[in-house]
Amino acid sequence: MIAQEADNPSIFTKYIESFKWEEILHNITNIVIDLVLISIFFLILRSVGKAIINHLFSNYANKQNSNISSNRMKTLHSLSMNAYMYMLVFFWIYSSLTIIGVPIGTLLAGAGLFSVAIGLGAQGLASDVINGFFILFEKQINIGDYVTIGDVTGTVSELGLRTTKIRSNNDALNFIPNRNITSICNMSKERMKAEINIRVNPDTPITKVMNIIKDVNDQYVPKTEGIIDDPQLLGTVDMGDGTIAVKEFIPTTDEARFDVQFEFLQLYLEAIKAAGIKLPNNKVISDISKG
Repeated sequence: MIAQEADNPSIFTKYIESFKWEEILHNITNIVIDLVLISIFFLILRSVGKAIINHLFSNYANKQNSNISSNRMKTLHSLSMNAYMYMLVFFWIYSSLTIIGVPIGTLLAGAGLFSVAIGLGAQGLASDVINGFFILFEKQINIGDYVTIGDVTGTVSELGLRTTKIRSNNDALNFIPNRNITSICNMSKERMKAEINIRVNPDTPITKVMNIIKDVNDQYVPKTEGIIDDPQLLGTVDMGDGTIAVKEFIPTTDEARFDVQFEFLQLYLEAIKAAGIKLPNNKVISDISKG
């Protein structure tokens, strides 16, 4: 009986022996070789494309008559590189699946749950890309800008097709999908306001202090670079802690706001002290606000 079973192989054994192993191994070898070659080809395209994009942006940035800011140039450079990489990855995946024998066209044209899943994923991707495009087109933010998006505040480190990267104040890198960006507070736009609050005593001659500030402005504003409009002297305001202050806004460029703030705060304090007016010892505050 045992000898008879040895002479008659099982169905599984017959099934295994029916495979044309030499042909299968040959096909697998060809597929692997094709995948390696196509991957090498796309790696070459990646290196060449990156070199070309870097060269083009470097040449344009070095032009003397370039009217695009450095932050704007970095943003366009990052987005161009990002778009090129996404395009390469898409075509590499498509080519690899085609080599393996996956019917991409049939799958994309077919209906069912798979198509619905692809559609939902594509919808989210499309929302990211479209929102990212409008953020770039409307110049809402650039790389290097100091912004607040949702509950994240920090410096824009990268603006991509799908995500925006924000380096927060604690040095954490935040990845925000572009579709989730509904409002942006950009504190690095060209027009800013140096906000100066000089706290005063209840018995301080406010009118005299304001006249001193106006005299300082008349003398120094025309000589100071970076001031783009007349200072706005608002008068006294309640600081919310039982004290009052004389508030002033000085419209400035983004680059000059800190210099203007420190310079004019010092000028005001020196002029007020020279006039014999005493101010609270520790009640001088100076802030920066968005214009």
